[in-house]
Amino acid sequence: MSYKNKVSRNALITYLVIVVLFTIIKLLSSFGLLDFLGNMKGIVSTIIVQIVLLFCISIFLFGKLNKTKTKEVFKFYDYNRIGIKAILLSFATGVVVYLLNVLVSTFFNAFISVLGYNFSGGETMSSYPFWLLIVNLIFTAILPAICEETAHRGLLMRGLLPSTPRFSIIISSLLFGLLHMNIEQVFYATLIGIVLGFITTASESIYPAMIIHFTNNALSVFVSFSNVNNLGLGNVFVGFQKALDASPFLGMLIMIITIYLLYKLLRYLIEKIYLNTTADKLEKMKNIMYGDFQKRKFLDEVNEIADGEIEFELEDDEVTDFFFSQSRKLGCYSEVKEKIFFDRSTFKLDKISKIILITTFVISGTITLFTFIWGLL
Repeated sequence: MSYKNKVSRNALITYLVIVVLFTIIKLLSSFGLLDFLGNMKGIVSTIIVQIVLLFCISIFLFGKLNKTKTKEVFKFYDYNRIGIKAILLSFATGVVVYLLNVLVSTFFNAFISVLGYNFSGGETMSSYPFWLLIVNLIFTAILPAICEETAHRGLLMRGLLPSTPRFSIIISSLLFGLLHMNIEQVFYATLIGIVLGFITTASESIYPAMIIHFTNNALSVFVSFSNVNNLGLGNVFVGFQKALDASPFLGMLIMIITIYLLYKLLRYLIEKIYLNTTADKLEKMKNIMYGDFQKRKFLDEVNEIADGEIEFELEDDEVTDFFFSQSRKLGCYSEVKEKIFFDRSTFKLDKISKIILITTFVISGTITLFTFIWGLL
């Protein structure tokens, strides 16, 4: 088996283990078998799912199967540092993604409502203290941003790195949406996954996706907090929703225009993130390579080259070795990525990998389908 196929199969095996264990926990909770935990059920199950399954298994099981050191697994998952500009741009992108999320989910919810789906009514909160806001931010925004991104933009998307970027982004995004195992979330979660996958690929770092994911979830939590405590932000969204409901045609027109403008803004921000991450690294790489080659080669031979007495030429192996050594210093490449790069074999998912991938889709898709059927009853 080629190294490319080995990496992809190990990533898919690891993710299947996560899905199976997550499904078991989901079923145990649904049948009331975790009720003995009392008020701690939600916190305990979240810790197990997020930290143990999505994060620890993604890192350590994949590393064990792939015989890769933990440090190299983090590098392979694109845990590459980004600058302050990219961080601020990621937070701004998270706000745009949240607004798009609200509008797009409104369209989808209206569609499944027409099909007869009854939305699950959450408990109406009479009070929402500040300490609960902090707890919800930790368990609804911080942990999912780190752990879910590690499993999807790290393990799954990078594990499918030998394939085309389009394939790896789409597959990881679909499974990201299905892993929510809730028909109310699957559509917009898949779309967000595509955006996060594209940004991770463009920036060669998982941190922008984590920041955007955190911002999206944190805004959702804060809006709920604002609604209960009659703060301004919640009233803005409630007022906007009422304005849309007052005139369906005008409301639809406003939503379409707003989505288009937000989409254009999103593209602009993604381009800026790319310029402040990957493009910036490439510029540094160019300067480093030019400077090093100039010192090592050009100083002794520049006169002869200028006079046309000799023809200067660098060996391909020398350029490649130097490129990867400098890439590692800048955090652009890991040992796993280098091995994939040097594996010249044609990549194609083998039968076992395909079976694992299909099984993963069937399990998560079946649970999601059941949530839809349950909502119709």
